[in-house]
Amino acid sequence: MTDTTARTLRSIHALFVAAGMHGTVAAQTPEAVSRDSVPFALAPDAYLDDTARRLVLGSKATRDTARLDIDAYTAVIQERMALELPGDRRNRPWLDGGRTARFRWSREEPTVVHVLGAGFRDPTLGPDRAEYFPGPRVERFAADPLGDPFHYAFAALGQPQEADPITRSPLEPGSERHYQFRSGDTLSVRLSDDCTLRVVSVTVIPRYRSIRLVSAIMWIDPESFRLARVAYRLAKRIDREMSWQLRRGGRWRPGMRLDTGPADPSDSALESDSSDAHPGFVDRLVNGAFNSALPRFQWDISTVVADYGLWELRHWLPLSVTWRGYMTADEGVTATGYLPPPIPGTIDWTVEIENVRERGAETAAGIPATAAEALRLWRQEGDSISGVLEETDPGGTVTITPADRQALASSDLLPPTYWEDDRGVDDATLEQIASELAAIGTGEGGDPAEAPSPWIFDSPGTTLRLLRYNPVEHLSVGTRLQRDFGWGRAALTARVGTARLELPDIDLTLLHDRPGHRMFVSFYRALRDSDPGEGGSGTPGLYVTGDPADFHWSHGAAIRILPPASERNWLSLRLFAEQDADIGTDNRRNRVGAGVAWRPWWGGPASGSFGGGGRASVWASRIRMARLDLQRPIRFLRLSLFTDWASTGGEDFYALGAGLVFMDGLLRLDAARGLRRGRQGGPEAVLRLHLLDGAFF
Repeated sequence: MTDTTARTLRSIHALFVAAGMHGTVAAQTPEAVSRDSVPFALAPDAYLDDTARRLVLGSKATRDTARLDIDAYTAVIQERMALELPGDRRNRPWLDGGRTARFRWSREEPTVVHVLGAGFRDPTLGPDRAEYFPGPRVERFAADPLGDPFHYAFAALGQPQEADPITRSPLEPGSERHYQFRSGDTLSVRLSDDCTLRVVSVTVIPRYRSIRLVSAIMWIDPESFRLARVAYRLAKRIDREMSWQLRRGGRWRPGMRLDTGPADPSDSALESDSSDAHPGFVDRLVNGAFNSALPRFQWDISTVVADYGLWELRHWLPLSVTWRGYMTADEGVTATGYLPPPIPGTIDWTVEIENVRERGAETAAGIPATAAEALRLWRQEGDSISGVLEETDPGGTVTITPADRQALASSDLLPPTYWEDDRGVDDATLEQIASELAAIGTGEGGDPAEAPSPWIFDSPGTTLRLLRYNPVEHLSVGTRLQRDFGWGRAALTARVGTARLELPDIDLTLLHDRPGHRMFVSFYRALRDSDPGEGGSGTPGLYVTGDPADFHWSHGAAIRILPPASERNWLSLRLFAEQDADIGTDNRRNRVGAGVAWRPWWGGPASGSFGGGGRASVWASRIRMARLDLQRPIRFLRLSLFTDWASTGGEDFYALGAGLVFMDGLLRLDAARGLRRGRQGGPEAVLRLHLLDGAFF
């Protein structure tokens, strides 16, 4: 792996990674559980019906039997990790990593893993470019039949195995303190061509909103109490909990810090070390300045679906997991603030079981009988071994990595990329599950001391990202107060200029966040240097010069409707009513209008797929614009044919053109010519080299 690629992957992991790993729990038999037991004594309102009580307590009690029924099993696991490049027009394939490994899990020995393929690809640099990919190494926890699926949320991103989990699992002892449970519908699950199983859904309701809790649905077999499927999302998006650290312990150690809030005494791995608990003055100064200058980020693990299978109708084992999330900047909760598109991320893995050795049975021919035999059979001269088998405890992992890593990167055993084969749970099912999870809400009786504060305050002067300069305000000092309601947020933003004493630039916005869309309702007194347009381009930037007469104050109200935060802004609608007052002349005009923009895209997302897109926008009654763009791939670039139309004040303009699109849409060279359509004279041909806006933050 090149230094550049390694730095890229470390940056991506810095955005997404926080510590977490599975643990073991004690078990009771279902018959031993009663209403007089400890869970009921601590939280008598945890189970909202008897069916939920029976299923959840039965599932907790029988989880250990998977270890007792199976001595060992071998399987091949394939994992994929994909990130998409955000864009207003369309999301593009960005980074893709795949990994294939054979493993042997044993109840009494360490897991032995043999890497068969591990490739990293960047489609924007060419379809044949491949480098070695270390991967999240999900076999460390996915291989264990007792592994808690609720720890996949954070642990899927390559967490240290020795760390305690961040997530408070609904299946751990004492989870009644943090969750309520309600039974739901009974569904049929097909296990084979002639066998179906009836499972019952149980909704898991977090008692308070926290990144350590989940909103979940569990489908449980009422006879064996085993999980057939688990679907969940974080009970709260990660925003204020995430910050950057340039310095730590008096040294330059760039990275990301995740504040998990108050921890139980048993959560020793979540406690800060001495360098975090008592940072030095320089560390606080540098880290504070860096975080106050960057926009606050939002990270959401929006859907995790884990499926289990009944192998030969006898043993429940993990079969597949689909993980989806996104990251975006979280600073646009204003009337016209720019909302950057998200970075969508997907991780999935599938397990193909080869052989299961039941308790006390003989090992099948060709299958290693012990961990030492697996290491001896699978290892070749020159291979690297991660650890010493004799010194590794049961539950640990010893990994064999072949010496020829370039061969691993181009192995035929690698899984297809995410954009080539969307396997696992289909998109329609995932969207339905995501909608159901988002509607769960919060329960009652949670410990308020463990819930994060719903308030966020960005103090004036010290929040560098809220400073700006323009010829009207001169230096403008901003402050912002936000309140999180769960269903959305309220944000009050004020900016006070230093040029003269007057009313501040002020904006109050309410955000209603729905699974299908976001709605912003704003009331404002805002300084603008032009018409705001659909994207808020009229708001002065960080540093603006010019004539104060070019600015005006706008007083009004607006409604904006956008797609969900996890989707690119392919459609936007803005309705407004405002009064504008020119600075200097104090001329006033009242306006009521609307702005709508539509940015569709047809065709596959891969760089080698034929596709087309467009853009249509209407702003009030004065300006209408549209573009149709068809693109055909030609090796490492695309040929584009496009046509433009614009209308201003009743006069129409047309143009036709062709272009070459490089780097999958980030850079293009266009040649276009305006059409006269009956007018005398007219625009001549234009050649333009330009970067497309909206591709990055």
